[in-house]
Amino acid sequence: MTDTAINSAEHSASAIYHRHFGPALPQSNWVPAPRYLLRRDRVMRHLKNLKPCRVLDIGCGPAALLSELAEQGFEAYGVDRSQQALELADKLNTQASPMTLLAELDPDWENSFDLIMSFEVIEHLEQDIEAMREWQTYLKPGGTMILSTPAHPSRWNAADVWAGHVRRYSKELLVHSVQDAGFTVETVECYGFPLANIMEYWRARAYGQILETNAKSGKTANDLTNESGSDRSIERRFWPVFSSIPAVTVMRLFFQLQRPFLNTEFGNGFLVVARKT
Repeated sequence: MTDTAINSAEHSASAIYHRHFGPALPQSNWVPAPRYLLRRDRVMRHLKNLKPCRVLDIGCGPAALLSELAEQGFEAYGVDRSQQALELADKLNTQASPMTLLAELDPDWENSFDLIMSFEVIEHLEQDIEAMREWQTYLKPGGTMILSTPAHPSRWNAADVWAGHVRRYSKELLVHSVQDAGFTVETVECYGFPLANIMEYWRARAYGQILETNAKSGKTANDLTNESGSDRSIERRFWPVFSSIPAVTVMRLFFQLQRPFLNTEFGNGFLVVARKT
């Protein structure tokens, strides 16, 4: 038995809404992975007191979290260069809670957003500080940016290569980069311990095998980056079990379990909340 329900009738027939995990597209090989859910739990807690406002999700992927905010009344914009990701995101789009989904940032957005989100993006960018400086121009004065990125260069593995990453961040490098881009850092959390650490080991082994196949197919780093936000084919296999009531109970326990370790560096991902200086 799964704890799922069809979302709005306006959604694609392949889209479902899980009461605890949010949107999923199992028929399209995208479901919320455990690490995504651990991050989602933290993001939603940071945003729970924020009134609906204009929000921009940069590198939105399938826009699962953005679609949840749209349903809460946020004026939601999502940008992703991957056409595959935007096609998935459009399956979560509704007339009642619309998202504006685009392939590129619009220069006319200067000083127009209250909130910018960017999850698992800056590690893909050679010029990460320059990119964040551009994002800063789209925020209103005093606006908030919340972003995430993989933690600890020493944990580089095959999953990073598969995803097209160019780096992983130390806490010091991440804070300096965000500050250099024109933000005041308010919060840095290291999330995911212990579940994401365990899953990372498993993913590294699985994606190591995939990389061998990709090497034969001639896929480029850019191809891998475009696929990384929208391909959850490995996790999709386990969705019927993972979305069941017993698994939900266990997952909610891990949401609680990561909290005492947020101020340590035991997790495998950083979450930053910063404000436009």
